[in-house]
Amino acid sequence: MGVSDLPAGLTKDYIQSMLRVFHKDTQLNVTKLWAKAATAKGENYVGVVTRIHVEFEETGSRGAVVQRTYLLKEGCPADAPQASVFAEYGVYAREMDMYEFVLPKMTQLLREMGVKDKLHADAICVDRQYGIMLLEDLSLLEYKNADRVKQLDMEHTLVTLEMLAKFHATALILEQRHPELLANGFDKCFFARDSKGYALIFTSLFRGLIRYVKTQPKLNALYHDKLEIVLENLMEYGARSFDVNDDDFRTLIHGDCWTSNIMFQYDARGKPMKVVPIDFQFSTRTSPLIDLHYFFSSSLQDDVLAKETKLVQHYYYALKRNLSRFQYKAKLPSLLEFQIQYERRRFLSVAIALVFQPLMIYSGNGVPDFCKLYQDTPEALSFQDSIYECDRAQSIVEQMLSKFDAKGLLDEQ
Repeated sequence: MGVSDLPAGLTKDYIQSMLRVFHKDTQLNVTKLWAKAATAKGENYVGVVTRIHVEFEETGSRGAVVQRTYLLKEGCPADAPQASVFAEYGVYAREMDMYEFVLPKMTQLLREMGVKDKLHADAICVDRQYGIMLLEDLSLLEYKNADRVKQLDMEHTLVTLEMLAKFHATALILEQRHPELLANGFDKCFFARDSKGYALIFTSLFRGLIRYVKTQPKLNALYHDKLEIVLENLMEYGARSFDVNDDDFRTLIHGDCWTSNIMFQYDARGKPMKVVPIDFQFSTRTSPLIDLHYFFSSSLQDDVLAKETKLVQHYYYALKRNLSRFQYKAKLPSLLEFQIQYERRRFLSVAIALVFQPLMIYSGNGVPDFCKLYQDTPEALSFQDSIYECDRAQSIVEQMLSKFDAKGLLDEQ
């Protein structure tokens, strides 16, 4: 993709004007510009990500050329199958609000507390007219994704929990000091009762799970009838996980926290030192325990997930430490109350572990186009069925069905 293939309106002059503002250099001169796709087909459903390569000269550089890359994020084309789904949830405006207003203010709050950790990729520009964001390329700072198929070990998990505790605590303080920033646009989750787009996706994938279970005589005998009842109530049970009452701890959450939406920076020994979240299309005001359930049910290796209760404890103490930085005085639930609130949201794990996790670790030959997740064409059904062909997906289903059944989560609620 060359400069002529850039999205409409993204000329060299446009990029130059944005960089001049970001770098506070009115004489910055872009000398070369080109682009290529940043994600392969099927890797990003919510939009289009393009890596923009730029060469420019700064004031006083005496001709020295700086080479940088940036990530351009756009909404999916209006004629894409998923366009109407995402429009229903306001994901594009929400992420723009995150990068333009919310995340910079959260970073400012952390800086005031002496915390210099990076919380997000910098936004070079957020342009609502064109519906685009130009973001810092975190790979230049040696951040990278962990292997989504292998999933995360304990070291990756703990550093992520520390990040989530910092994120949730800072967001809580943000809402106290700047409530207007979160007053609108942060109430839609995957299971929003007044939106139907993701109901089609979740139920279609859940039917794929049931089709797989029917091929396994033992599983079919134990769970088929129960899964049919769960299917009828799937979206309502999921929505209840997001409900909060007066006793619940509530803050802004990431909302889609799994392996591909977090990037790690490693030390010389290959150990994860820092982690930065990306993709804030589903950031929502609700219980922070939603992020934990989503993260645990999608991204952890089996031996790590086995220590789930201890992981919640680790997160809880990290949350308390981060809130103490801001001299937070309001009542915080006890650890016991927190664990109870976590367990009350357990059904979210059913939806994520059984429906999304097998898709998240998919390594087959099929291209996971968005429409294949919910259509009932032969090609789509074949892809949905292929999700359960690998040994790892089959192991997840067997283990999780037994666990959830024992907890009563497959019974009518």
